[in-house]
Amino acid sequence: MKEKTDILSTIGKDSGFKVPDNYFSDFAEKMAKSLPNQVIEPLPQPTLWHRVRPFVYMAAMFAGIWCMMQIFNGIGIKDKGIYNPEIVAGFQNEANVDDFMLHGDISEYDILTYEDSVAAADEIHLATDSSAW
Repeated sequence: MKEKTDILSTIGKDSGFKVPDNYFSDFAEKMAKSLPNQVIEPLPQPTLWHRVRPFVYMAAMFAGIWCMMQIFNGIGIKDKGIYNPEIVAGFQNEANVDDFMLHGDISEYDILTYEDSVAAADEIHLATDSSAW
């Protein structure tokens, strides 16, 4: 037997769905009757605060970030060491350093880290003194 290869001629072009007669001619009228009546109100005008509010919030955010940076930077400077001119004068004399190392509970590492922190504090003090001029 010979099979038919043209499926469209077998099935046909009819999809089986049909729109009722005059369905779209009065569709708009039927839809308007079925919807409730709505009153369209005009949009309120934005006030000055509504227009400025995003910029105020952004300025507050940047001010908060600046405050946090000031707090965090202040903590970092305080942790680097305490500047004491009397201790610095004592470390300039080698005999005092030897006495600290022999009799005190201090090591070379402690002395070097203290000298580094004093140098950093000197730089900070010099920078703040020169900025005042």
